[in-house]
Amino acid sequence: MVLRSTGDPEFVELSEAINAMAEHYALLVEEATRHRNHLNAILSSLVDALVAVDKDLKITIINPSACSLLGITPDSRGRYLLECIRNYDLNQLFQQVLQEQTTIQQEIQIFSPQHHIFRTIVSPIRSQRTGRLVGVVAILHDITEQKRLEQMRTDFVANVSHELRTPLTSIKGFVETLQDGAIDDPESAKRFLKIMETETDRMVDLVKDLLELSRLEASDRSWDLAVVDLARIAENMTDAYYQRAQELGLELSIAIEDNLPLVNGDATLLRQVLANLLDNALKYTDAGGQVWLTLSGDDTGVTLEVEDTGVGIPAKHLDRIFERFYRVDKGRCRQRGGTGLGLAIVKHIVEKHGGTITIKSEYGVGSTFTVTLPGIEDMSEIEDISAAAL
Repeated sequence: MVLRSTGDPEFVELSEAINAMAEHYALLVEEATRHRNHLNAILSSLVDALVAVDKDLKITIINPSACSLLGITPDSRGRYLLECIRNYDLNQLFQQVLQEQTTIQQEIQIFSPQHHIFRTIVSPIRSQRTGRLVGVVAILHDITEQKRLEQMRTDFVANVSHELRTPLTSIKGFVETLQDGAIDDPESAKRFLKIMETETDRMVDLVKDLLELSRLEASDRSWDLAVVDLARIAENMTDAYYQRAQELGLELSIAIEDNLPLVNGDATLLRQVLANLLDNALKYTDAGGQVWLTLSGDDTGVTLEVEDTGVGIPAKHLDRIFERFYRVDKGRCRQRGGTGLGLAIVKHIVEKHGGTITIKSEYGVGSTFTVTLPGIEDMSEIEDISAAAL
């Protein structure tokens, strides 16, 4: 809006002053709007959650990440912190910073809407003009995944140590027994040596599985990709597994559809998937039980199912069954010769091939593992795909 001056010099001077003031005010508003938009863009781009409160612990600023991670809404501004984020530790941390007027770093766990662990840095906010405390601002960096990986590494080291210590202790004990004179008793010596051989084989199997898992997890590993016929792989393995099932007193049934889609993959690794799933099914099914292997296909790819009437898995363990060294019944698993790495290896192989693996199980009834692998859509592209992957 511009005031137009009349002929009176006093009004001319007044209108010019008002116009200059209005122009200056418009520039200030434009500058403030630009700074506000810039601040909003920065807050929106922050991956970390940011929450600022005033001296009464009422929220003044929150960014989208805070809304997502902490389960609060953008209209939470003006409401008390504890009313929006029901976490006593976080609220106490804000109060401590208000009282001590110094920056504090601390890990905070928040359980709603989901469990998160945050490395939280809380600092006082001071007025640029007076230097007085006007509020508190917190940056919450989500370290949940980092903590999970650290725990996995810790568990992995502990599990490997435990798995190796058990057979090594057994071997050392028998060696000492033999040295103390048992070697002079041929029957005892032969029995002890057989046990030592079994324990050694367990360690060899464990190391082999660890090396295989390490190779699968290596991002720079080259893959021997080729056209793979899963039906042929399964057929070549059936004789050995039929014989093993008979020795264990089990009934093995294999059903393979005709004209299954071909897959682009590593034949050796896919054979290992079949072997590990069948080994598990036979190992954990008692005599008189049944095991089924089914291969079927559709336009999207191949589905492999291994079902058994074995011991089954309680529902509470299903989410962790593909973790390294995770065992439902540790004593029973070791008794049957498992390393605790077979299903972790299977999961890695399947995912490396772009597939999925799921499990359905009922304790005391049996389990069903289902693997889906994508089929080859255009056979003319196989040579290019294989060349690129080698």
